[in-house]
Amino acid sequence: MTVRDWAIVFAVVFWGALVVMACWALTKVVGLLEEATRDLRETTDRVLPTLEQVTETAAGVNVELARIDTIVAGVQSITATTDQLVGVVHATVSNPLIKAAAFAAGTARATRKLRD
Repeated sequence: MTVRDWAIVFAVVFWGALVVMACWALTKVVGLLEEATRDLRETTDRVLPTLEQVTETAAGVNVELARIDTIVAGVQSITATTDQLVGVVHATVSNPLIKAAAFAAGTARATRKLRD
């Protein structure tokens, strides 16, 4: 065999080894992709029911918030009515009380002057 023949044999063996190594690497990459796909499916299978529960919980919270809004509106109405009632009672009671206090003070002063 000549040097040229040995070079051809070496080149063929080198390229064959390169192809075998490339096939081995490709097999590892395909296995890795299959494992990642399986993990992604498992994660999806676990996450979807949780997301459905979160959606149901959010819907329930929205219903409760609507109820709370109704309650708050009622409390605001009651507060406004109470405020108006307090204003009326204040206007009704305060003037006579002030007049009575002024009369009592005047009477007390007059009584003191009469004693002196």
